[in-house]
Amino acid sequence: MGGQSFSQNGLVLDMRGLNQIRLDKEHKTVNVQSGATWAEVQRALDRQGLAVQAMQSINIFTIGGALSVNAHGIAHSPGPVASTVRSFHIMLANGEVTTASPTENPELFRLALGGYGLFGVILDADLRVVNNEIYKLETQYMSYKSFPAFYEKNIEGNNEIGLVYGRLSISPTSYLEESVIHTYQRARFDQEIPLMKSAKYVWFDRLVINFSKTGGFGRWVRWTLEKYAEPRLHGCISRNEALNEKDVCLVSRNQEMYDSMAYLKNRLKDTDILQEYFVPPDKMPDFVDGLRGIVKRDGVNLLNVTIRVVHKDTITALPYAKQNMFAFVLYFNQKLNEADCRALQKATIDLIDLTTKLDGTYYLPYQLFYSKEQLHKAYPEIDAFFVAKEKYDPDGLFTNKFYEKYRN
Repeated sequence: MGGQSFSQNGLVLDMRGLNQIRLDKEHKTVNVQSGATWAEVQRALDRQGLAVQAMQSINIFTIGGALSVNAHGIAHSPGPVASTVRSFHIMLANGEVTTASPTENPELFRLALGGYGLFGVILDADLRVVNNEIYKLETQYMSYKSFPAFYEKNIEGNNEIGLVYGRLSISPTSYLEESVIHTYQRARFDQEIPLMKSAKYVWFDRLVINFSKTGGFGRWVRWTLEKYAEPRLHGCISRNEALNEKDVCLVSRNQEMYDSMAYLKNRLKDTDILQEYFVPPDKMPDFVDGLRGIVKRDGVNLLNVTIRVVHKDTITALPYAKQNMFAFVLYFNQKLNEADCRALQKATIDLIDLTTKLDGTYYLPYQLFYSKEQLHKAYPEIDAFFVAKEKYDPDGLFTNKFYEKYRN
């Protein structure tokens, strides 16, 4: 969104032709060329009873792109995708192809993961994979103020939970007050795990989310449907009636992580803007209160807030999780006019100030509305990052709009 993949009058390398996948099932490692998409990797692993350890929530992106932004998703335990990388091959600015890993060229390993393509062309990577598993999906609704304590008591350190994510209500009746948390706890399943299937009800999901763009009533309808109808429509492998319990929805790891989000495609004359902010768990109530005020004051159309868990990043040169964090993924709808652009720019600047005051950070792959001062406050490592860039690429062969704006 901020030109991290582009440069004025530059050349863009389309890596999608490099998409070979080689699996070492014995060692639970997959070698993936950087142009392969996560969907292709998931389909290859699913047939072998294996699953991706960490990836972003949408599977249409390439492996090389995900490594270059150090993506993360609902697989909270490993944290960012960099933690699942054993090694990769990278072509440097001088044409040399070299290997980078935690023990071989470790500085380059730290820089290129989350390095936005500035240090070379990632050619392929060895990624750790895990067994595909069956989970019991459980959903709990609560006040946003109760969310951190619930997480600490029931999820933090619980190795039986394989996936987790939360949401905040955007309904006018409980706006940024009610929250929900979805947990996926390991469950016994004595049958063969079914292969992944394409999502159902895409047309209905698209209708509901587009209707939520129209105003408060649309957002109320969407939250109500998600709260009361979606649990009955969820694609469970089976529903088991347990004594003195609600019906239990069993799902596979692969199926829950296999999402192209096709329902976001539309022909509307507007656009949707993604942002993400990382805040220490105990600062969540302060962040949500600040978010509520900023959205109202700046007049932006907030459609969705997803909450994820990101563990501390000790691997990359530009860590967005300097400690264990809650990640707030914000999804805005914006008309294609100057007034809406200015409003969202103001909201972005205000949200970054709010986040850094709470000892948090923000994700860099989005619009370049932030100042150099804001960048340095959230990422004090940025100067050393740019110095290293000049070391590995003294002629500036690899560039993008992010680097060109903030390097000096």
